[in-house]
Amino acid sequence: MKKFEIKKIFSVILRLNIFIFSYLLYLLQLILILLNFKNFAKKLFNAAAYFCSISLGINYEIEQSFRKFFLKEGIHISNHDNPLDIFVAQTLFKIKTITTVDRHLKKFLPFFEVSLKNYGHYCFDYLNFYERKSAYLFLDRVCKNEKNVLIYPSGSIYTSITERLSKSVSKLSIIHNIEVIAWQFIFDDKANIEYDRNIGKYILRRIYADDLVLRIEKVKKFNPYDYESFEDLHKELCLFYLKAE
Repeated sequence: MKKFEIKKIFSVILRLNIFIFSYLLYLLQLILILLNFKNFAKKLFNAAAYFCSISLGINYEIEQSFRKFFLKEGIHISNHDNPLDIFVAQTLFKIKTITTVDRHLKKFLPFFEVSLKNYGHYCFDYLNFYERKSAYLFLDRVCKNEKNVLIYPSGSIYTSITERLSKSVSKLSIIHNIEVIAWQFIFDDKANIEYDRNIGKYILRRIYADDLVLRIEKVKKFNPYDYESFEDLHKELCLFYLKAE
């Protein structure tokens, strides 16, 4: 057997074991939620997300100069390139967000919506007008009371931020005088696997696939005081992601 094949088999076995460990952590945090140890459950949810992303071959290469921006208060937004980005978001940001991932991950993770809600996330169907409105009201409350939130993705699971960047970002920034912190992440595309709406199949293929290197290309703060209207701010945000393509 060739040296490369032995290394590949070892990598797959290691990743599979890490994935099982992350799944057990996830189940344990469900038990903690049931027992009302909700804060401890949040920490385990972060750990489970981190180990899950590692098991799927995601390597984080983040320059030290970018790390400080994770600690800054504001409306954090980012491009969306992967159906499992919620685990990347959970690993890196660790703040409340709106998400649509429960629609496909709940088929694989029992009571996934319960875990998301315990952390403070808001689950919604972006195709439903009333749920989108409820998600906006959730963001409005968080911006008003906590001044720190993640809108990830701003499009949807299948729509990139360059195709549909919600104007809610600039509106909330202007209304609550909160900076927008825009992130541009880059995945190493050579090892990426297209999501075909079958989450179990996707995970198995990712465990076997080559590593994905996640880098931050750029991050920029947008101060609402620099713009006369939310439309002006929205245009600048769109330009930031269009130029980054």
